[in-house]
Amino acid sequence: MQPLFDQVSSDAGRSDPEVVELALLLPLWQAMELEAAARRRGMTTGQMLRRVIGDMLAAQPATA
Repeated sequence: MQPLFDQVSSDAGRSDPEVVELALLLPLWQAMELEAAARRRGMTTGQMLRRVIGDMLAAQPATA
């Protein structure tokens, strides 16, 4: 599967071609709970999201 990030954000200036900024819309209560959960773990919200996403992707079976 070809990623769409270059097509979607080709006009966005990025200093690192290996990093993509994603916009995330959450209900306020979820954002507040996410921030609180991250803080309890000594993390920022971004760090926690990256960890959750990384763990989820690592748990996926390898595709052929």
